[in-house]
Amino acid sequence: MRFLIQRREPGLPMHVLLQLLESGVLGEGEQARFRAILAREGIELPAIEVPGAQAPMRWFREACPDLDADKASCIGYFAGKKVRLTSSSLLSLPLVSASSVSEALHLLKFLPLISNVISATFLEREEAVLIMLTIDSGDPVLDRLPLFYCAAAFIRLLRILSSEALELTFHIAWPMPEGLADHPDSLAVGLRFDAPMHYIAVPRETLETVCRFADPIAYNSAVASLTALQSSKSMPDEIAARVRWRLEARPGLIRIDEVAKAMNLSVSTLKRRLADAGTTFSALLDETSRDRAKLMLADATITLDAIALTLGYSDLANFSHAFKRWTGTSPGVFRRLAVSEGGKT
Repeated sequence: MRFLIQRREPGLPMHVLLQLLESGVLGEGEQARFRAILAREGIELPAIEVPGAQAPMRWFREACPDLDADKASCIGYFAGKKVRLTSSSLLSLPLVSASSVSEALHLLKFLPLISNVISATFLEREEAVLIMLTIDSGDPVLDRLPLFYCAAAFIRLLRILSSEALELTFHIAWPMPEGLADHPDSLAVGLRFDAPMHYIAVPRETLETVCRFADPIAYNSAVASLTALQSSKSMPDEIAARVRWRLEARPGLIRIDEVAKAMNLSVSTLKRRLADAGTTFSALLDETSRDRAKLMLADATITLDAIALTLGYSDLANFSHAFKRWTGTSPGVFRRLAVSEGGKT
């Protein structure tokens, strides 16, 4: 039985493929092609949920040759509706053990441990938490699949964990898929479309909601293990993810020598290993600053000057120049889009 994929090949946890096969959204030909791929790779369905097993994104193209953005969105969404509390391998134990919605949401920080195509950036505010999701499979159509899977799975899991109705909004930067237009979920579960970015808005009252199966000892132990794994050399796509994780933990313009020292590496070694991974320190710093800026711009209570200062810029003009370079638009225009109506239902 083989579960290996190429070192930096984009992939999703194998349980996503299993849930897709269970969802009923695939045609007979697509089902047959997926099963043929599994047979070719020596993977049997009873063992498909082995922790760490990955399904390369290219399999979805191979099995669904006519895949377009609408279909990728729908198959991701309906696969996500099949998620179970025990589906997420490394994240299952802390998820089941979480004492509150806030603790459950904290686990999104560890998404890169189970997939190299999705990551989350947090902005903690007094009245709410905003969580930006970044998707990068290398294929703009395939990007739809993990994002919509995450939307459906996220909402379903929180409903299982909590005995109360939860107020939250999942904003998606794409138009509503035609395949969801007449589905009850498109209005009932807090999905918003045509947003300026992919993000989840969770009010403080929702964060404090108690979960059904709370086990603080098990949760804290599992999170400690995940944190150690995330900072270790053994995590997937290790070097870029480890640098990004350290950048996200400290807002502002951090120097490469500070990060290298924290990772027990020389600056030259860190640069070389990032180059081997196809990136640079400045590119990762830009990515994390861009994502944090977008989240802060979605909160109208934070002034543009405060955002610039938080991100380490000497003045608003320098921040505005950098933001326009990252996104093609000014911070003011982006804020107007972000706070208008939060996207369409």
